[in-house]
Amino acid sequence: MSNYIINMETEHLIALVSAIRDKANRFIFEQLKARGIKDIAPAHGGVFFHLFRNSELTMGELARLIDRDKSTVTSLVEKLGGLGYIKRERDAVDRRVTKIRLTQKGRLLEADFEDISRRLLSKAYVGFSDKEMEVIVKLLTRVNNNF
Repeated sequence: MSNYIINMETEHLIALVSAIRDKANRFIFEQLKARGIKDIAPAHGGVFFHLFRNSELTMGELARLIDRDKSTVTSLVEKLGGLGYIKRERDAVDRRVTKIRLTQKGRLLEADFEDISRRLLSKAYVGFSDKEMEVIVKLLTRVNNNF
C-alpha cells in the first residue's frame, strides 16, 4: 500500500463498489417484483446464472463459481430448494457429494433472468465504449483477485 498515493478520488473504491452493488440489487429486486417473482432475492442470481449454463453442479463447484463459502451456498440452495426452483441429489458414486439441478419451475425463469441481466448491463454501461467496458471489467477483476 505504501507504493500507492491515496487521495480523495481513489480511497473510496470499496464504498463505491458497495454503492454500485446496492443500486444493482435494488434494480434486480424491482425487475423481479415487476414480473411477479417475489420469493427470489438478488443473492440467488449467481446460483441461477450458473445452473442455467450447466445441467448440474456440485455444491463445491457452485461455491467456487459464485465465490461464496460453502455454508452460504448451502443456505441459498436450501432456500431455493424449499421454493421448488432446484433439487439436490446425492451423487450415486460418492455419497458425500451433493449435486444441484434446476427443476422445471427453475428453468422457467431463464428468460426473465436473461432479460433482467440485459437491462442491468445496459443501465450500468450507459455512455461507455466497448473498450471502456473491457477496461473496467479487467481492472475490477484485478481488484477482486487481490483479495
